[in-house]
Amino acid sequence: MKKTNYPIDINQKGVTLIELMVALVLGLVVSAAALQIFYTSSVNNNRQKAGSQIQDNAVFGMESFSRHLRRANYGANSNATSGFYLNHLTPQGGVVLTRPTGTVPSTGSTSPWSKSNLNGLRSGSKPLPTSVLSTNESVNSESNIEGIVNSDQLTIQYQAYQDDMFSCDGEEIDTDDYVTERYFVRTDTSVTPNKNGLACASLIYTYDEALANTTGIDVSADIADLTGNGMIVIPNVDYFRVLLGTTAQDDFATDPNSLALVYRPIPSDPTILAGQRIVSLQVGLLVHSDTATVTQQENSSLRFNILDKRDQQLNTTAPNDSKYLRNVYETTILIRNARGKP
Repeated sequence: MKKTNYPIDINQKGVTLIELMVALVLGLVVSAAALQIFYTSSVNNNRQKAGSQIQDNAVFGMESFSRHLRRANYGANSNATSGFYLNHLTPQGGVVLTRPTGTVPSTGSTSPWSKSNLNGLRSGSKPLPTSVLSTNESVNSESNIEGIVNSDQLTIQYQAYQDDMFSCDGEEIDTDDYVTERYFVRTDTSVTPNKNGLACASLIYTYDEALANTTGIDVSADIADLTGNGMIVIPNVDYFRVLLGTTAQDDFATDPNSLALVYRPIPSDPTILAGQRIVSLQVGLLVHSDTATVTQQENSSLRFNILDKRDQQLNTTAPNDSKYLRNVYETTILIRNARGKP
């Protein structure tokens, strides 16, 4: 059998196993670096997005909320003794703490629907429900804070002073009509997953002094607007706190340096404000972003100061698995329409 000799090319080249492994490792390092850059960019983007969402709440939500609070007590009934002072007895008062009970007061009126912040108003033959009043830790207002079952509820009132005004929930107001606005925290079912938000419901009515001091003004046709769910005005609210700035000074407008101002929670018994006047409001909101962020800090380790509520933590029984960016916003509103005598 004939043997065939094949030529061997001694210049043939290739890679060794070691070289191949080095190339693979370098490729993995480059890929890992690219993934790390992508991950870091994604985390930063989510954090910036979350910060922007909270900032929007502050710039737009709080600004609109504060603007409505500044209207409080405009159009309140005044008299020669107290002027435009604001407390639990001020008719059409700017901070709603009382409503007519349906019984004739012991002094000052023969009408069962007078002598309160909602002077003259009735719902059919019955008093307005207490659920529409400003309340500390109201059962109508939800909370996501450990140990605090409910947020506060704030109800304000004012008279429309011009055309083209709107209530907090978007209802058009005619000049000289009165508006009662109720602010509270409820679940927003229009988003998934459901989240709490600051809501506002309003009642618009025309005031008649003669009716208020006799048979009363029946608002039963519209009272559901005030007791209902209202409209979310600030989304993603974990907690809402209100303090009333009160003083016994009568010369606040002319001598503010002598003002002895005390901030107190909304009283469960408004009569303790006898001899006091409400001159300002402090409101605090704990809000969170709509977008979850990546962080090593657990929600259970977070602590917040909301006005007089110090070192508060999130409710551990609530669904707080998502880690949102959170911030506290506070503002103090001088009720300029309650500064004293005209």
